[in-house]
Amino acid sequence: MVVTMPNVVNLLNGMFSMIKYGLSDCNGGFSTTPGFGGCNDNGLYQRSYGQLLYEPSGAGSYEQAANLALLLTAGRLSEDNLNTIVDACSTELDQDRRTRCMQQLIVTTGEFHSTSLVTKTREDRAKETTTGTTNDTTERTTEQTAKRTAKANSTEPYKAIVYFYLRGGLDSYQMLAPHTCAPIDVYARYRTSRGKNAIDEGLGLPLERLLEVPANNPNQPCTSFGIHENLPTLKTLFDKGKLNFIANAGLLAKPVTVDNYKGETPVRLFAHDAMAQQTKREDIADKFVGTGVGGRIADVLTQAGIPTNLFSIDGQQVVLSGEAGQGGPSQYIISSNGLPAFNSDPSIEDMDIVIKTLNSNDVDNDSGFHASTWSSKLSDSLAKQKALKQEIDATVVTTTFPLSGSTAEEFEMVTRIMQTREARGSKRDIFFVQDNGYDTHSNVDESLITNFSRINAIIEAFVDELDVLGLWESTVVVQFSEFARTLNPNTGNGSDHAWGGHHFMFGGAVNGGHVLGRYPSDFEQGDEAGIVLNRGRIIPSTPWDATWKGTAEWFGIPATGPEMDKVLPMHNNFPQEMLYNKTVLFSSPSSTSLQKSISSSQITNPKFKGGKLFD
Repeated sequence: MVVTMPNVVNLLNGMFSMIKYGLSDCNGGFSTTPGFGGCNDNGLYQRSYGQLLYEPSGAGSYEQAANLALLLTAGRLSEDNLNTIVDACSTELDQDRRTRCMQQLIVTTGEFHSTSLVTKTREDRAKETTTGTTNDTTERTTEQTAKRTAKANSTEPYKAIVYFYLRGGLDSYQMLAPHTCAPIDVYARYRTSRGKNAIDEGLGLPLERLLEVPANNPNQPCTSFGIHENLPTLKTLFDKGKLNFIANAGLLAKPVTVDNYKGETPVRLFAHDAMAQQTKREDIADKFVGTGVGGRIADVLTQAGIPTNLFSIDGQQVVLSGEAGQGGPSQYIISSNGLPAFNSDPSIEDMDIVIKTLNSNDVDNDSGFHASTWSSKLSDSLAKQKALKQEIDATVVTTTFPLSGSTAEEFEMVTRIMQTREARGSKRDIFFVQDNGYDTHSNVDESLITNFSRINAIIEAFVDELDVLGLWESTVVVQFSEFARTLNPNTGNGSDHAWGGHHFMFGGAVNGGHVLGRYPSDFEQGDEAGIVLNRGRIIPSTPWDATWKGTAEWFGIPATGPEMDKVLPMHNNFPQEMLYNKTVLFSSPSSTSLQKSISSSQITNPKFKGGKLFD
């Protein structure tokens, strides 16, 4: 799990940079720019905060390399690898450059990355050393054959899930507010709970700042709701039947009320780190330790023979972590600018071939497992890195994404990666993207006007580009945040950490135009439903599992059985009427509306009788 392609490439780029340029940002270095100097290899270290000063002892190159190997590998470096390094770096006549070359090559070996010994069999060594180009071609051919085989073994259409995370705790009662409600005036209650009084308008949005949409769900206390004025793209998608809101949803282990939520929800509620982690994991009881819901989906699909890839465009994420030893894919970690080049300024000619030779698989049974694992993972990672970078760099984006920072770049990168699906032989992709700035303890209105305007333009561009690529029907975006915020404002015109809130999902195959879940009709403690805590903190009435259940089914996970139990280990804790299956969330030829697709067990309504949605 640790030796993934991004980790391997970034680690070695950082090590190479530190050895060659000193501690800096040059070519993927471990530090930030010091603000002066350039990256050059003449030993001046002009752009660094410091450099390695050790000079190996020894009369010649071999003794100096052996001295470095003693220091860096405790003498474990095999004689074969030592000689390979000496021969490769002998082309450097300058001693300092030769020392840096030897250091760089040593840190690529399995002996450096483990406490194992490596013993070569020598059987294919001469061929490998002299025919690196041929072996490289053979490796690419083998990889291409494997991809074709994977594609041939799967007749599945391509599908993608984009996990869109709003970091900080979205004040979703600003995103989706009650509008027209009877017989209870929920909107008036909403405005009061948000601080409206005779001298203050509070945080609640006036009707003229809301974009009205119908609930299209008889289970709601309102016939219509209002979307924040700066999210017109969400209204457009809703009106086209391609977006759903899920009201009062959140992280739950089982259904709870004010009487038992503390004992039945073993999570540090209202805490950013705990709630964010558990929202992405969806496994409060740690049945599958260290995994996330996206990673478990990929595990199941991979075992079923459906090629699946995982991509985070915002650092390593637990939501994309699968179960160790299950054969599922490791997540690719890609920046919004794409993949970095590996060893973009090599110290010697054919340096990549030498690295491959040092980590060749011609080892005998006495070689250590950890060193062998490093070497095999390194070779695999570098091959994948090179192939994927070439594919991504060749893609074209037709739509102009807004110049609004990293989130726009992340969504644009998702469309580029999607274009490489055939080259990768992938039938399923899961992406993680993130937008920041939602911890609105002060000035919530001003902050969300800025944030919503930004993501509105990004979503519009993303949808347009998916349409250009012919992937709109193949993609679903599911939006989450760790928690909602208090309805009661604080003294800084902001709101504080709470629990249940509202989120959305959209896509070309979504059976949209509905406000699912159950929007609260009361926001004060002592409410009839027993879900309101102090300061307008609302206990979720719909679990995250509700959205994931139907989404996982659409993605290819069987609706029942051990596969779904692994993907959503908590879903059996909830009655079926609290979860949404595929036919509720996604369109089908015989399902064009919520009323047609929803079954009697999937909606709880006081007026539901006799197998009908209405009396």
